[in-house]
Amino acid sequence: MKAMKNILKTISYLTGVLLLAVTFLTPLSLRAQEFTPQQSETIKNMIREYLFKNPQALREAIIELQAYEQKQQQKAARQALAQYGKSLYRSPYSFVAGNPDGDVTLVEFFDYNCGFCRRSMEELLTLIDTDPNLKVIFKEFPILSQGSIYAARAAMASIKQGKYLEFHKALMKLRGSADKTSVMDIAEEVGLDVAKLKQEMKKPYILKEIRDAQQTAAAIGINGTPGFVIGDRVIGGAVGLAALRRQIAAVRNSGS
Repeated sequence: MKAMKNILKTISYLTGVLLLAVTFLTPLSLRAQEFTPQQSETIKNMIREYLFKNPQALREAIIELQAYEQKQQQKAARQALAQYGKSLYRSPYSFVAGNPDGDVTLVEFFDYNCGFCRRSMEELLTLIDTDPNLKVIFKEFPILSQGSIYAARAAMASIKQGKYLEFHKALMKLRGSADKTSVMDIAEEVGLDVAKLKQEMKKPYILKEIRDAQQTAAAIGINGTPGFVIGDRVIGGAVGLAALRRQIAAVRNSGS
C-alpha cells in the first residue's frame, strides 16, 4: 500500500513537472495563451500513459525523487543543527563520554524503554572503546511512557554523583519496563544515594533539559529512538555499528 502511494505520488509529481516543461518549451509564438484546462488534461493523460507503459522511467524517477527529498531533508537538518547547536552540543547537563576534545561528535537521542536503544548501547560502547577521537553526547529523549520520563530524570540526576554511565548501562540492560520501582531498584544496585538522587530529580533544570532535547529533536527531524547526529548528519533508527562507523569516517574525511 505504501509503495503504491509512493508510485502515485511520483506520477502526479512527474506529470506536473513535465506539463510545466511542455509549457515552457513550447515556442512563444505558439503559446500566446496558456493551455486550456482541456489541453492540460490531455497532456497529463498522455504523460500518465507513457509512465505506465515505461515503468523503468518511473523507477528512475522515483530514485531521483527520493534522492532530491533526502537532500532537502539533510539541508533543513543542517540549518536546524546550526540553530540548535547550543542545546545539542554545549549543554552542561548532558553526559559526555569518549574524548571530550574528539574531532568527531556523535549525539544519541534515546529512550530507556526503547528496545532498539537497548540493542544499540553495546555498539555505542564499542565505538567509545575503539575510537579515541570520538566524542559522544547522551541526550535523554523520553517519548514512550511516563516511566521513560522518570528514568531520564533519574539518569540526569545521577551525573551529580558521578555514576551516570554505570547507571545508564544498567538501565539499558533492564528486562521489562523502566518505571519508578525498577529505576530506583537499579539506582540502589549501582550504589547511588537514592535520597539524594530523588532530591536532584526535582530540580527544574532536569525537566527543562528534557524539553529542550525534545524541541531540538523535532527541529532536526528526529521523531523516534534511537536517533543520531554525527557531525552535520542526522540518522534515524538503529542502523548498526558498521553504518555508524561509516558515517563517522565520512564526517572525519570531509572535515565537517
